[in-house]
Amino acid sequence: MLIHFLNLNNDLPMFFFAIYIACVATDIADGPIARKTKTATNTGALLDSIADFVLIITALVIFIPRLDFTAWMLSLVALVLGIRFIALGIGYAKYRTITLLHTYANKGSALILALFPVLFEVFGLAVGFAIMAGGAIISALEELLITIRSKQLDRNITWLFGTPKAV
Repeated sequence: MLIHFLNLNNDLPMFFFAIYIACVATDIADGPIARKTKTATNTGALLDSIADFVLIITALVIFIPRLDFTAWMLSLVALVLGIRFIALGIGYAKYRTITLLHTYANKGSALILALFPVLFEVFGLAVGFAIMAGGAIISALEELLITIRSKQLDRNITWLFGTPKAV
């Protein structure tokens, strides 16, 4: 099924993909576990966001040189990174700290990135990348807008219009 993607010119060992999948799985599990055990902290939320960012950058560094990315694809990567760095800059200027947020769009974008090997296999590089880039652009723009309009930092805000209150 994913043999074409997993081979990537036979230069990536299978344990890379095992580690990649383990990182994605633990990233998905850590938040719910911390909330259920009542061990969630602002520091943990910040470290989770930094780990997400490192995972995304690592995936880009690993996959971009190995796949036949076109200029439009690389332009979209640059656009997303540009929006993210602008949001980080504005957040740092406002709050004097890193302001990576835990929005639903960011989580969805991370999930799409994690599923990129499947998207690549099923739809091909161009369509799989377009799906991934679309999610990344939406989440980056949402984070930028939240950072611009927010009066105080709330890393756990879930979407542009705030965190829904539990009923």
